[in-house]
Amino acid sequence: MEVKDYVRIGEIILLHGHVIPEKNKDFKDSKIIIMGHEHPAISITDKLKTESYKCFLRGEYKSKVLIVVPSFNLVTEGTDISKEELLSPFLHQDLKDFMVFVVSDKVYDFGKLKNILK
Repeated sequence: MEVKDYVRIGEIILLHGHVIPEKNKDFKDSKIIIMGHEHPAISITDKLKTESYKCFLRGEYKSKVLIVVPSFNLVTEGTDISKEELLSPFLHQDLKDFMVFVVSDKVYDFGKLKNILK
């Protein structure tokens, strides 16, 4: 088995997300980034009870579409994007306009992060 830093398929680059390969030609030429590393989750509360959900994030990184995938491990929830410090350098930006898609029995469009955190 060969271990690679990334895989490029057409205009999509799949990578871990712990570093930004700015000088990499495949990265420069890609239009869509799909990454893990962070594995986002979101907490939603009504002040009596709080529920946490794994989620996908969809936003932009320097005019590229950025999709962050949740943890696929049943026992690992991931990083709560509503209250925890984010790890990935791709996410060291204002995320308010990122779309949140919660994962449960299916995928639910929760809208923009700024509307969830109100």
